[in-house]
Amino acid sequence: MSAGGPNYWVFRDGRRTVAGTELVARLADELLGLESGNPSAVTAALISAGELECALADTASPDAALAGSITDLLAARLVNNGNENPSDNLLSLLPRLRVPERARLSPPEGFAYYALHPRDYAAVVARLPASTFAAVIGIRSIGTTLSAVVAAALAAQHTWAERISVRPAGDPYDRVTSFTDEQKRWIATQRARRAEFVVVDEGPGLSGSSFLSVGEALVSAGVPRTSITFLCSRQPDPRALVARDAAARWAGFRVLCAGEKTCLPPDTVDVSAGQWRRLWFRDPAAQPASWTHMERMKLLSTDGRWLYKFQGLGRYGAEVRERDRLLGDAGFGVAPAEDYAGFARYPVLSFEPLSRRDLSREMIRWIAEYCAFRATAFPGSGEREPLEEVVRCNVRTLFGAEIELPEDALGSANPVLVDGRMLPHEWVRSGDGVKKIDASTHGDDHFFPGPTDIAWDLAGAIIEWQMDNEVEAALLAEFRRAGGDDVRGRLPAYLLAYSVFRAAYCRMAAHAMRGSQEHDPLIAAAQHYEIAARRWLGHFAAAETVRLAG
Repeated sequence: MSAGGPNYWVFRDGRRTVAGTELVARLADELLGLESGNPSAVTAALISAGELECALADTASPDAALAGSITDLLAARLVNNGNENPSDNLLSLLPRLRVPERARLSPPEGFAYYALHPRDYAAVVARLPASTFAAVIGIRSIGTTLSAVVAAALAAQHTWAERISVRPAGDPYDRVTSFTDEQKRWIATQRARRAEFVVVDEGPGLSGSSFLSVGEALVSAGVPRTSITFLCSRQPDPRALVARDAAARWAGFRVLCAGEKTCLPPDTVDVSAGQWRRLWFRDPAAQPASWTHMERMKLLSTDGRWLYKFQGLGRYGAEVRERDRLLGDAGFGVAPAEDYAGFARYPVLSFEPLSRRDLSREMIRWIAEYCAFRATAFPGSGEREPLEEVVRCNVRTLFGAEIELPEDALGSANPVLVDGRMLPHEWVRSGDGVKKIDASTHGDDHFFPGPTDIAWDLAGAIIEWQMDNEVEAALLAEFRRAGGDDVRGRLPAYLLAYSVFRAAYCRMAAHAMRGSQEHDPLIAAAQHYEIAARRWLGHFAAAETVRLAG
């Protein structure tokens, strides 16, 4: 949800519950992978080590420090470009770790979605105030890994650096940081050394409250404001942060931004933030609206032959690339040729984005077969998202109405990593037929719905292609012929959920993009989805299967 703006709910939590032994086994595999000499293997192992350390720290495990030593050694190897192979030594530490039976993990959004490389933080350390001692505080989750990198980079420039990590709590827009007694003693020791304190995290997000809560907790513990630096991934406009009195509070701290990307594919130009549209949409009026802040980074080779898209570091990128490979093998997509530091490389094909005018019997069958393929090829896992609650919140914000859906109306016995992007222009016609692009990254990103019923994508196709009842019936029949089940009974709830979510998404995007050329097209898109949402609200009200008031 958004504070200080429209109260739309479009971001999902994304946390997963995993077995502690799974975290250790994954790290062990990646430590063995260091023998390959592949630079990405160090990054993958570092990210997994940081996740394991974070999971132990969140449970106040006494073994968090031991896990942290593994993270530190991998961070040092990354920073120093070491050629030594420490995998045997590090592997010997793993059996000593007592891990919780279950652990909660949040995806490290920068590593998974936003082309943030740990080296970016190492590169900015030289701009920190010179000091003999440095006290580095990582904000969990991703700040755990980043704090290790910053400490390693400080050590490389002969600064004595020590680190801890903290987990701010409370309202997302008004976080509070409370130090343990042990951390308070550590802070007192660092303060006595006149250390520089460096607070490390990605972001800040919409509010900035996590950074602010840690900075102000340090001040309350006696650390001078002038000795505190926020090290973040972007330089925000403090006036746009929506935490309480954010602008005034933010101005009280020194801020450094690790905004320079240090690990990009060579000989490329940036076509992110909607710039890619000019390559394939000759008519500006045909270019789709975009929440450009939330796009994955895209690069074009200087010879125009290759498009690089960020898919994620470590296992996050590996999972996306495997989905890409399966889609390519099945003939639905274009498999990438290779990857570079989390970027997948695709050939730049000569193709034509489709439009609603291209909806034919053949296209209906192709969409149905694609959905049937996803329903079996990409089973979802993890905890179910509260989609009914999301619909209620967004209906209330969009229409001022209260709605109560039937119990478990948006449940699924077989959750799927859905495509989530069924708009006509996401289908292209190339020399070897129609392909689905942008098909591998949205099923498990930080927006709703997360893993859910394949009815979400069928509803998306119906709404985006503006199918009438006859075409909708043909799509569902083709879906069943392709091996799918009969979704007719549960489809209306998903048509409502999809249209309400997309309306809320576009409204929130327009709010974020106000003052830019994206604003008006996003408002127009929101209005289109609101028409569909009103239709399905009316359907449920007429059937008296929901309580609708307002």
